[in-house]
Amino acid sequence: MIDETLISDDLMEMVGQARERANQRGERFNIFSILKVHRDEAETHSRFLHELLNPQGRHGEGSAFLDLFLDGVLGIPSHGGQHFRVRRELPTAEKRRVDMVIESPTDIIGVELKIDAADQNAQLHDYYHELQRRAEGRKTVTLAYLTLGGKRPSTMSLKELSEDDVVCLSFAHHIAGWLQKCIDRSHHKPELAHAIQQYLQLIRNLTGKGGTMNDLVAGELKGDMERFQEALEVEKSLPKAKASIQEVFWKELSDALTDEFGVTPTVYGGKNIRAISSDYYSKNKNNKHIGFKLPIGEVGSKAVCLYTNLYHAVHYGLRVEDEAGTVVAAGSLRDAFREQWGKGNAVADNHADWLVCYYFNPEAGDDEKIINFDSFNTAAVGLLDDEIRRTLIADIVAHQVELAEKAKKLCSQ
Repeated sequence: MIDETLISDDLMEMVGQARERANQRGERFNIFSILKVHRDEAETHSRFLHELLNPQGRHGEGSAFLDLFLDGVLGIPSHGGQHFRVRRELPTAEKRRVDMVIESPTDIIGVELKIDAADQNAQLHDYYHELQRRAEGRKTVTLAYLTLGGKRPSTMSLKELSEDDVVCLSFAHHIAGWLQKCIDRSHHKPELAHAIQQYLQLIRNLTGKGGTMNDLVAGELKGDMERFQEALEVEKSLPKAKASIQEVFWKELSDALTDEFGVTPTVYGGKNIRAISSDYYSKNKNNKHIGFKLPIGEVGSKAVCLYTNLYHAVHYGLRVEDEAGTVVAAGSLRDAFREQWGKGNAVADNHADWLVCYYFNPEAGDDEKIINFDSFNTAAVGLLDDEIRRTLIADIVAHQVELAEKAKKLCSQ
């Protein structure tokens, strides 16, 4: 853990003062964050952006916001936006959905937005060709890739596409700037302007541009050598402290699973619990798929296993392994499971090599229980509390018992 002697009273006071200043105008009172929907791509970001861009939106401003987006962000002449149609979740031939599509007689524009979700195999490739198919050679195709910081899409998602085929946009720069123009355009409607301002503050918070406590602390540190040196000592201690918290989590989860199933789960991604915990904060992210697996049934020559996996956040569920112990897709079994019991709530649930995957039991919790060891969110910090940690682990294990029973029932059919 962190040596408390490294943190002076002066440094702690500075952090406290920064926290107060960061909320002087009520910036922490953000309706999206309070309702815990601030990172929901489909139900928060896609819906809100679509409502603003839609000329028939409830804002009552016609195509004003769409014009600002087309002209100012994409550089596409809007001509008053009168002939544009805006839709959400346009289905593709590959049974995927483009987050937003803006279409006119001369242009078709697809927008794929990412907050936390990872790129999927050939995702942008499929979207681009779906737009081309719908354009029928009569319209200009534009595919925009919208992320928090404007990062480039993965080669896996592009497949045969060139990076030049995709326009990269960022919430931090492009969307924030556009939202400010929408606010300026809405001053005659205070309620509307305030709603957009709340969303803009959310974007600033998510992208680190919001004048948050972290921003204010950074400003204080850069002008004070002594405090900066103290902060550096704390920074050096953090990876070891985080690893020790993670190690306790894995050990207690392993013990709980062993007590419940009578078999100790196998560690993967490293030689033991201590190794995966310490290596997590020193290895490249591509090496961070770590966790436990536990066989609970068989289908033919294949084994059905409970997996608890960590990349950014802890997620768990059912996977199938072949005789060599390699995870394989089991499409028919996956379809049968989902037909009877539904889908999971983790991002990995969309991946074909999971029968089902969860961050938490939807019947016994919400996204406050998502343990993110990468960003070390509130749930991860909460593991320091013995009672909170044991409760979270008990919830995970209880849900895994339910999943194991469902899997055994499916295997026997």
